[in-house]
Amino acid sequence: MSEKKFECYRGNMCVIEKGTRNICRACRYKKCLQVGMNVKDIRGKYNSTSTDYERSSSSAESTPKSSKDIELGVSEAMEMAQVYMNLEKYCENNYCESNMCRDEENQLIDRMLNSNVLELIQKTSPQCPRFKRDWKPLEILNLENFCRSWSRSIVHFLDFATRFPVFNQLSTSDKRAWFISRLAPCSFLTMAYQTRVEMCEGLLFGCSNVYPLKSDRWNSVENEHLRGLFSSITETMFSFVVYPMMNLKITDLHYSLLKACVFFSAGIVVTSVSDKGMELMRNEYAKHKNALLKLLMNGVENFSEQTDILFQIQDVQNTLERISAHFDQEIQYFHFLGLPIVKKNLLVECHINKVS
Repeated sequence: MSEKKFECYRGNMCVIEKGTRNICRACRYKKCLQVGMNVKDIRGKYNSTSTDYERSSSSAESTPKSSKDIELGVSEAMEMAQVYMNLEKYCENNYCESNMCRDEENQLIDRMLNSNVLELIQKTSPQCPRFKRDWKPLEILNLENFCRSWSRSIVHFLDFATRFPVFNQLSTSDKRAWFISRLAPCSFLTMAYQTRVEMCEGLLFGCSNVYPLKSDRWNSVENEHLRGLFSSITETMFSFVVYPMMNLKITDLHYSLLKACVFFSAGIVVTSVSDKGMELMRNEYAKHKNALLKLLMNGVENFSEQTDILFQIQDVQNTLERISAHFDQEIQYFHFLGLPIVKKNLLVECHINKVS
């Protein structure tokens, strides 16, 4: 049993005593070692169980890391999509039940937002509790549940990014830059796809909260800054992401590969990724884009239909990049206004000082 199998989501600061010994496997294991226990004597029942993704990830790790010239067949593309669908399921189901009250969860979220990206990637900072995400439209978006849902999206993306073997090959500075660059596009794609799955007439955020699509309902959102931010984003998301995904009949397999493409895309914002790191990610992007188009065009013989699929997918990706850039600009405006919600180190680093 290895200590690396365990992760503490509270910044390795859990107090392990008799009554609290089961709150954190990582800190309990660490304390067992500190008091001199032999590794072999620490009970094996606390071993991490493998997930569908972890069982299948070996196939992802065995795929070539620089294979932009590879021509994948449909079966290979399907196999690749299955790996990423398992990864997405793993991230979505990576939640833990907690007896923390909402105020305690919000305090932990606040501590995470006051950390920085490298601390988050290295898992040395507190993290947003991994409560189960609810993609039902039960509550109109407000400032508190936006903060909770975006924080939950951050740790979801953390789980997603750090399980890519190629991402883990990057240098420390490249990991930081890529994480910052891809956080918003990947998060907005997840929101759009869940909105499409639920057939909701509004943009879902994942904490039972929704921003309505119809303009006559925007006044139900009490915060004027959220209205200013998400009115245009929601309309754009539906017109150029949600509706095209419906038209293309995007399934879980397609979505999983599309998200991998968005993750490996260089985007439109200049980043400080090294030439070596950028080349590595470009090669991965070409491979995954090839696999996605292979699946979407399987059985489509008409050239104009194939071209339409290609253009629609590219439009979806371009829209996600434009929305993310707009989101960053609005966060910068919130920062200029001095709104407390954006006076957080992590938000400043991810949405305001992206290039530094």
